[in-house]
Amino acid sequence: MLTSRPPGRHWRGYLTLLIVALVVLVWIYRETAWSLVALWQRSETYAHGFMIYPVSLYLIWRERRYLGSITPCPSALALAVFAALGLGWMVAQSAGVQVVAQYMFVAMIPALTAAILGLRLARAIAFPLAFTLLAVPFGEIFIMPLINFTADFTVLALQLTGIPVFREGNHFTIPSGNWSVVEACSGLRYLIASLTLGCLYAYLTYRSRLRQLVFIALSIVVPIIANGLRAYLIVLLGHLSNMRLAVGVDHLIYGWLFFGLVMLVLFWAGSYWREDGPVTAKRKAAAPNGTARIAVVPPRRTAVIAVAALAIAWAPHAYLHLLERQTFNPAPAALALPQAIGPWTAVSPVAELRPSSPGAASTVMQEYRSGDRVVGIYIAFFRNQHQGAEAVSSRNLLVDGNRRSWSVTGESMRNLALANAPGSVRQSRLLRGTRYLLAWQWYWLGDAQTANAYRAKWLQAKQRLLGTGNDGANIVVFAPYDTHPSQAVSTMESFLADAAPTIRQSLQQAGEQR
Repeated sequence: MLTSRPPGRHWRGYLTLLIVALVVLVWIYRETAWSLVALWQRSETYAHGFMIYPVSLYLIWRERRYLGSITPCPSALALAVFAALGLGWMVAQSAGVQVVAQYMFVAMIPALTAAILGLRLARAIAFPLAFTLLAVPFGEIFIMPLINFTADFTVLALQLTGIPVFREGNHFTIPSGNWSVVEACSGLRYLIASLTLGCLYAYLTYRSRLRQLVFIALSIVVPIIANGLRAYLIVLLGHLSNMRLAVGVDHLIYGWLFFGLVMLVLFWAGSYWREDGPVTAKRKAAAPNGTARIAVVPPRRTAVIAVAALAIAWAPHAYLHLLERQTFNPAPAALALPQAIGPWTAVSPVAELRPSSPGAASTVMQEYRSGDRVVGIYIAFFRNQHQGAEAVSSRNLLVDGNRRSWSVTGESMRNLALANAPGSVRQSRLLRGTRYLLAWQWYWLGDAQTANAYRAKWLQAKQRLLGTGNDGANIVVFAPYDTHPSQAVSTMESFLADAAPTIRQSLQQAGEQR
């Protein structure tokens, strides 16, 4: 049954209901919510997350008179979307993909808003709701492509300038000194800051969807190109000053000043096509006049939707908690490799490669020799995988990045045709002074092997959701070579032909320990 109330008053019950529902939602997903805040606090790259929700609320507040004319009406369609997001969160959480779980949780907030207040109102504040997605700390996946682009751009620009360059991976040498394009040089901070400001500027300045999308696209492309130009100018400045300028913390200052100038020019150029005129006639006509009465849906019907939504939100969280209790293995992991595998005999380490696997329950590192061939193997076994301690993680490093350590000069995928071995491996070429090393990496999850990180995450989610376990391993096999990687390829193929069954058996035994 519909009731009739003056405009504005009918909102009180719905807002109270929405606020209570949102508070309960955040409490249910408090671990995911706290992981967002922790990243905002820990990383300057994502510190803008603290401002996203206040800005979004302000944008909604600007539309309060128009929103007051809209009749709140719960939406079953939005409730279905909300349920799908909850399932997505469950899969992402079981796979240990934190960023996807965070996106699912953040997207549940607009979906819950639409479920309680209705699709018409959600459309009216579509941008402020969508803007909250920028609160998710996202972008690590783009670091390596950005580093590679910046290195390519810098080297090409130096060559066009007439400066000779010798390049190995993302390290290059010019007559005046050595340079490296590292994570801090990727331009990810510039890109995130530009995208956030660009979305906000486009919404406030333009009314045309096309102009908004074009400006947002420019806010993505411009900082990427500008970062390459910034890196080139810093190297050029260091070169022309005989390595006295732009070689320390000052090059970071130059970089941010340059970025500020680029954004100023971008916004200045965008202002020529601005459409930030008055509120449209349609919204003016829809604004309440203070005397009209608006038909509303009784809050009790909306409360049913809210309770159903919270029950849906609680279900995947409770299911995962139940699975964790059933599959948790308290036994310590003991991983070991034999002293001899076929013709291969264990020897003292000579490669001095030290992969890093934080949170591993057990690790083993061993090198073997057969005649004049030497090969090494490293296995990190993860019991009861969880965030910060899992086989597939950006925290697991082949090299630690220390200047005295090995450096990665190239990566690719390589197919294998060996029994008991993975069908493909991730191949890395390593350099340390005048020494060369070739490394193959892959993952083991639930007795399945893969070098594809996405498939590995799916396998992790699958075995966890089916209650078949939650163990995994990161495996590295490596061999030195003198002139061509094919020497190491032959050595490692021969070793895996003999050792693959032993490796799988060792992992199975570690997983079966109770």
